[in-house]
Amino acid sequence: MKMATQKFKPKNKLELREANLFLENLSLTNQFNKEDKSQHLIYSENDCWIVSNSRIDNKEELIELLNIPLNDELSDNAILLKMYVEFGNEFVKKIEGDWTLAIWNQSQQEILIARDQLGTSALYYRLTDAYIAFSTYIGGLLEIDSQTIKIDEIYLAGILTTWDTQSNRTAFENIKFLPPAHYALIKNGKLSLHRYWIAEDTQEIHLDSAREYVERFSDKLEQSVKNRIRYSQNLGSQLSSGFDSSTITTVAAEFFKKDKKRLTAFTSIPKENTSDYFPTHIATDESYLSIPTAQFLGNVDHVLVRSENQSILKNIHDSIELHHSPLHAAGNMFWIHQIYLEAQAKEIDTMIIGQSGNATISWAGYPEGLQIKSLIKRILGYKSQEKFTPISYVKYLIVEIKNKWSSNPTPDWNTYSFINTQFAQDLNLFSKMKEMGHDPSFSNSIQNKKGHINFINPKYSKIGALWQDLAYCYQISTYDPSNDKRLVEYILSVPNEYYQRENTNKWLLKTAMKGRLLDDLIHQTRKGRQATDLAIRIQSEATEFKELLKSFRSNSAIQYYIDCQKMETYLDRIIENPRKKDAYNDAIFLTRGISCALFINKYHGGIV
Repeated sequence: MKMATQKFKPKNKLELREANLFLENLSLTNQFNKEDKSQHLIYSENDCWIVSNSRIDNKEELIELLNIPLNDELSDNAILLKMYVEFGNEFVKKIEGDWTLAIWNQSQQEILIARDQLGTSALYYRLTDAYIAFSTYIGGLLEIDSQTIKIDEIYLAGILTTWDTQSNRTAFENIKFLPPAHYALIKNGKLSLHRYWIAEDTQEIHLDSAREYVERFSDKLEQSVKNRIRYSQNLGSQLSSGFDSSTITTVAAEFFKKDKKRLTAFTSIPKENTSDYFPTHIATDESYLSIPTAQFLGNVDHVLVRSENQSILKNIHDSIELHHSPLHAAGNMFWIHQIYLEAQAKEIDTMIIGQSGNATISWAGYPEGLQIKSLIKRILGYKSQEKFTPISYVKYLIVEIKNKWSSNPTPDWNTYSFINTQFAQDLNLFSKMKEMGHDPSFSNSIQNKKGHINFINPKYSKIGALWQDLAYCYQISTYDPSNDKRLVEYILSVPNEYYQRENTNKWLLKTAMKGRLLDDLIHQTRKGRQATDLAIRIQSEATEFKELLKSFRSNSAIQYYIDCQKMETYLDRIIENPRKKDAYNDAIFLTRGISCALFINKYHGGIV
């Protein structure tokens, strides 16, 4: 475990060895409370030891609950352990922020591991008859008994087919992911999972006026941003043309302006114009709004990130080395890493993002009744992902008729996945998807409160893990104000009518940010998209891509899991014309498939 984490070059570390207990905590930044004091990294009291990675937002509330004097020198670990001693396992319900923790109770011979409700964090564990090991970085657990590492085939199939298995699986069978809003107790070699926060239980609130809903939204939003930037001396943000990143950057800039401070915003843009092969409603270069937004705010230094020198293949290799997992969005990682490289060069200490904002900050509500087009699609049984038109429906019918009369019907995922048919059959994939409630045609999205809860997905979301790894790699604290627990609870409590109001989409956000966001942004009708030059970049690396895919032919494990011939076909048509209609989607599917293949090559360890 130590070998895996030393590559991050910790600024402070502390170890504790007691009989069969080993704890280690690494501090990668200088934002540990007011000072980076290594003695706070592990804290003990009442025969208990705590190790945590935490940013606690309600420290004063916790101290008040403990009925002890406010003390700036009291570390987060000390407060958390005192809460455990006072309130028992359920103390985790009272913590606000981004955090993970583990507590060893000597007298009870029990370990508690826990993590936040939705934060940019992760905690993994590995339980055997011989030991329990846990780490906020999965790479640390791979070093223990590496010979027993085995790929989790359902997880791999999930990545290949864009199926979120809604479970605590990782890419490895014997390593699990502690889900958000959960704690686990390990005693006598047994582990029990406990969910302590349930978003579904959030009750709708009824305030006296529309203005009150807006004011309360503004308060929650501003507090969520303030909590995450309070220790930052050199702040960065990822700024696109969308509502979420623009809103978060705006609120942060307003706070910094009061202290006469500036922040740096990074916007990824294509290295050449790509607007000619996308529909007009797609913004292929998001600088068209991010530049005026930065100018409008006044205290924002704006950096356009073209990622000219990034190699797609090298980046996919590097991402697997960092995350130890195939990646759903492998085609996006090149520009994300480039942003962090440029932020690191500018000595940015904190990065704020808006990954979860579509379900929170800029939530648009859901239709109160069945829309006409949705009703027609349901009557006609249209399940295609393609935009619904008379022509698309005829094409859909042709495919459905062929499938009905064919002895080997085409699976729904065939149009967007490189999964090998034999592997899918051996796994009984369709039945497993059905058992877990997944529709591979993606036709059953629920446009109601239940659908909103599923969109936020607080139960098994792994989004925070990716950003935590990036934070470790570049030593830049990374936070997402849009997934703040109190903000999320408020968003879920607001009646649907305040998201679609006065013929205005996203009414709550637009009303709260009127005069604070650019009018052009508030009234925009285009949707931004990143990595729109991905196909062009693949064409520029054509030789390397061809050689790599050729090498897959001699790997029987890759051949078993992935349809390599199909990948080669997709590559050929991208190279032939990277500006054709389907090249962008082809490039996304191809990079995802390559990510899975490289992962198999690294971790399979045997021949199928």
